[in-house]
Amino acid sequence: MNVALIAQTAGTANVLERARLELNDPEAPVLRLARIRYDANDSPLAYEEVVLPLDRFPGFALHDSATSDIFELAQRHGLLFGRARARISMVRASGDIALHLGIVVGTHVLKLDRIIETTDGRPVEWRVAFS
Repeated sequence: MNVALIAQTAGTANVLERARLELNDPEAPVLRLARIRYDANDSPLAYEEVVLPLDRFPGFALHDSATSDIFELAQRHGLLFGRARARISMVRASGDIALHLGIVVGTHVLKLDRIIETTDGRPVEWRVAFS
């Protein structure tokens, strides 16, 4: 499976990001990624939006490669995962999602909204994927 990074920006966490990642600092820095996962035939499988709280990845530099694998990223930064919380629902594809997945706007897609936490319960990734 291939993953293509289509956008990467860093900035201050917005209200929703702070709530989902349990960030108390109103100036907390985050890294935002948009990616497309492809199947073995290079057909779009999922469009993902990911937010990482940068203060929870010691030594992370913005020029570092933002890996497609949160487990590899955690290992590089000495983090241990405790649990993941996920919500799954069916939604209609917006124009942006449809464009990235090569489907018609309004098509039903699976939405996975997931938070991964460390062993001490601190969220280290918020990912919303559409497939």
